Amino acid sequence: MKKILDRLNNLTFSPRSTVWFMLFIAALTYGLFFWQRGFYWDEFPWAWIYFRLGPDVLTKTFTTSRPFWGMIYQLTLPVLGPNPWVWQLLGIILRWVTAVLLWAVLRVLWPSHSRPAFWASLLFLVYPGMGQQYIALMYSHFYIVLACFLLSLYLSLLALKNEKRRAVLFAASYLLAAVNLLTMEYFYFLEFVRVFLFWQMMPGAAKPRIQKSIVYFLPYFLIFAGVTIWRMFFFTFQNASYQYVILDALRENFFSGLLLLFNNILLSFWRTVFEVWIYPAITVGITGLGPLTLTVMLLLLFSIIFLAGIYLFKFNSSDGDDRDFAKQAGVIGLVFWGLSGGSVWVIGIVPQLNFSIDRFMLPFMLGSSLLLASMIALIKNKRVQMILVALLVGFAASRHFRLDDIFRRDWATQQDLFWQMTWRIPALEKGTILLSNDLPVTYYSDNSLTGPLNWIYSPPGEMNVMLYFASIRVGKTLPSVEPGQPHELYYIGPTFYGNTSNILVIHYEPPGCFRVVDAEVEEENRLLPPALRDVARYSNQRVILFEKQNQLPGQLYGSEPSHDWCYYFGHAELARQKKDWEQVVELGEVALALDDHPNDPLERFVFIEGYAHVGDWKKAVELSTTSYKISKNYVGPLLCRLWSRIERETQSTPEQVSALDDVRSKFECSP
Repeated sequence: MKKILDRLNNLTFSPRSTVWFMLFIAALTYGLFFWQRGFYWDEFPWAWIYFRLGPDVLTKTFTTSRPFWGMIYQLTLPVLGPNPWVWQLLGIILRWVTAVLLWAVLRVLWPSHSRPAFWASLLFLVYPGMGQQYIALMYSHFYIVLACFLLSLYLSLLALKNEKRRAVLFAASYLLAAVNLLTMEYFYFLEFVRVFLFWQMMPGAAKPRIQKSIVYFLPYFLIFAGVTIWRMFFFTFQNASYQYVILDALRENFFSGLLLLFNNILLSFWRTVFEVWIYPAITVGITGLGPLTLTVMLLLLFSIIFLAGIYLFKFNSSDGDDRDFAKQAGVIGLVFWGLSGGSVWVIGIVPQLNFSIDRFMLPFMLGSSLLLASMIALIKNKRVQMILVALLVGFAASRHFRLDDIFRRDWATQQDLFWQMTWRIPALEKGTILLSNDLPVTYYSDNSLTGPLNWIYSPPGEMNVMLYFASIRVGKTLPSVEPGQPHELYYIGPTFYGNTSNILVIHYEPPGCFRVVDAEVEEENRLLPPALRDVARYSNQRVILFEKQNQLPGQLYGSEPSHDWCYYFGHAELARQKKDWEQVVELGEVALALDDHPNDPLERFVFIEGYAHVGDWKKAVELSTTSYKISKNYVGPLLCRLWSRIERETQSTPEQVSALDDVRSKFECSP
């Protein structure tokens, strides 16, 4: 720390030092524990499709959304591979690159106002509204497009200043502008900000400036018009994902539609310009972090405020009056911000700070950061300016750290899910439908987890299994759960073919273990979520194959975790299904001797059944009594069902009869 302080003390401002300082802030904000993060949301299915089904299927996946954007994945995926930590590093680098490009654009526009231009770039770098930075495989490609747009702006501004190289610079700028317009919609209408930047750059009287700006902008407008015509008349899937809500509202009732649009604009302005910066400070104490993680977050918060403050105070420049910047940058920032909303408001969206709507904060990052910097420039006291910027950057970084903790926990949870699943389920019959509870994760859905599920249980080139959350799919995506019904679903590229006779109901609620629901015992299990309980009777364990076929990808799941209670429980459940009662008991002896314990009373059921089948009735009754004490009303009826099966499947002996009489009396089982 002393060496860092000494270097900061001797630091003098230069464009190069600013670039490296922003990289330093990016590393602190986004780089801590980057190796503990993985794939999330849509990127898990995309990675599975590319690496297991092939590039052509991934191309098909993007044909109904962003076909040109999908082409970029064809370039990056074979180079970086299915290595989450590599994508996490790339995401950090690209976030930094876009901030540097914004800094370059602002330096060309306002060469005599380097300090507030730097503030805007630094605020853009840590903008706390877009909370999906760690979905790195996906958003790396967003930042590639944004970098193309910003580089296009930069080259076009340089072209105005460099007459000798003007043609080359403009040509490169046209190409990069086309990349932005063809690949996605997030920065689509930002193309029109260029004419305002040209006007800002032009010297002379107002009228000639306007005329020259329009002339220079005309080629960009023609590119915009051409791409728009293609989107409107030739790209048949233009509104496959989103409907034009505002346009429909205006057609239905012009004035009410206009009022809705006006309300959305005002609400968006509050959220993306003000609330987004206030929120990290007022929620800094509401973390849910453990003591160690909370300590690291607080150290990060104060370190960034301190280091950013020192650098900002050392930022000596011959800037003019900041109020000149505030006036000009405020107008340009407002233009940036207003044009950002074009692609968002037309589909009726208002950005929010919660997942997954926070992705719509992304196009507003440029305008919001520039607007905030222009407001800070209005403050006369330079010391107050520096302190305010340092505080904003520090608290924004603390929010990203808190989000990082959720992402890391989600990654660990899904890794644990699939490790436990493979212990319990060596292989699955083709066409199996898994019905699950809503898993305790934020950045995954059943749709996204179907990707790794097939990566593990389907051979290359095939899609054999499907995961559904019972609460949101049964009766909708899965119209019927009655056995014998064929089921087909187009899954963003491949198509799944299954049958409702092959339904397997699973339950995973950490710290409890992964469980395959026992249809006979758990049909009325009130410990299950209602939606899962409703389908429990359809759970067909015969779809589980005993010959191991699954293979967890090493890049994603690493080495097998330590053998805890859930490891032995999963293997014991599999042995029970094989009717290998000796192995169930062997596993039970090890599991019950661990410095660990079940977190669900039903986790003892397999061992109760195992001990009963080998004739250790005392142990079976003892384990039953332990589970019963946890919840008499909830566990009692389930134990009665379990012991009815034990009675049916074991030989009648005096010891068996005595044990049955004992449990029926204790658990109040009906005869």
